[in-house]
Amino acid sequence: MGVFTQYSDTIIKPGLERIKFFLTKLGNPQNRFITILVGGTNGKGSTVSFLYSMLRSLGVKVGAYLSPHIHSLEERVLLPEEEKGELKGLLEEMKAKAQGWGIDLSPFELLTSAIFVLFSNCELDLAVLEVGLGGRWDATNVSNPIASVIVSLGIDHTQYLGSTLASIAREKLLIARKGIPLVLGDIPVEGLRVLKEGGRALGARIHEWQLDFFVLGEGSEGFCYVGEKVIPSLKLKLEGPHQRVNASLALRTMEVLGFSLTPPSLAALQETWLPGRMQVETVDGVPVVFDVAHNPLALKALVDGLGRRFGNRPLWAVFKLLKDKPWGEAIKIILEGFERLFFLETPSQDDREVPKVQLEGSLPLKSVASKEDWEKVMEEARKEGAVVVFTGSFRAVREGLDWLAGRG
Repeated sequence: MGVFTQYSDTIIKPGLERIKFFLTKLGNPQNRFITILVGGTNGKGSTVSFLYSMLRSLGVKVGAYLSPHIHSLEERVLLPEEEKGELKGLLEEMKAKAQGWGIDLSPFELLTSAIFVLFSNCELDLAVLEVGLGGRWDATNVSNPIASVIVSLGIDHTQYLGSTLASIAREKLLIARKGIPLVLGDIPVEGLRVLKEGGRALGARIHEWQLDFFVLGEGSEGFCYVGEKVIPSLKLKLEGPHQRVNASLALRTMEVLGFSLTPPSLAALQETWLPGRMQVETVDGVPVVFDVAHNPLALKALVDGLGRRFGNRPLWAVFKLLKDKPWGEAIKIILEGFERLFFLETPSQDDREVPKVQLEGSLPLKSVASKEDWEKVMEEARKEGAVVVFTGSFRAVREGLDWLAGRG
């Protein structure tokens, strides 16, 4: 079995020396195209996707790199379909080269190296890269950005980034560069102060949400973007109030880089879609939502978005949480936001997951572990007019989508 099917994001090795050395031996493929780096706690994947869609609509030879994935590593690459087939072979090639050269790379470093080679082979002009963890030591940070974006800031990955918003901001700030735009999103004051002061010290050109650009309005009439241009009546396929902020960050980045906000690019923005981001399906009359919210900040945004979408309908959570997230705070939000809780209990559980025994003593918790359990939950939801929501982790969404597709 090769590295492609064994891939894991759980093996983290701080520092950039290994990947820089490895890429040098490969001929520095990351230097053959320019990049936009998109960091932050939540909303990175959506912002990357908005940028990719708009740039591609303008005829830019662009690719994008997302993380993590729901089902397949190939979901992490946005390219014209005919270019994607190389990834698996390139990943195996990177593994072999690293072993041959005695360079002990993490799985994410191997994958990022393969992505850089793939994008170089495709002769891209520009790549939009989602920063995997933090910023300072993330493998994407060896690239040459023409703009950096920090979408949001919350408490996450505390074992690597620190336990305060200020310490996390300092780690994420290091994707900024002297003389290039640093676009800042909806960020709490404690972290925003660090990013602004640090950004100025680095010589970055700061563009701040709610100061240099903002959005107005919501609901059926859409929202208005206000930046260098005023663009009314924007309606996104990606749902939730937070997506308007993410879209505004993408729009501002396009503006400050001098890309045109034409009708085709605005149409591409509005048509952008990602699986597992408040994805709403209807199963025998029951709304079933899939959302990869996996930390407190994302779960708060999800509960807010569900309330706006479904009003006072009962919300039921089918969830799975991971130990390396602030799961104690996450479960409080789930308990407050949902009327019924169902623990997603499947054979694929491993040591990263918060076990049911740690939750059930203090929670009104039922298990969902079989086809019969699914059917019972859905039957009760249909009777009570409830909305069933798979959330808490990418794993929960993957298993929920597998069940929807008949694979569960």
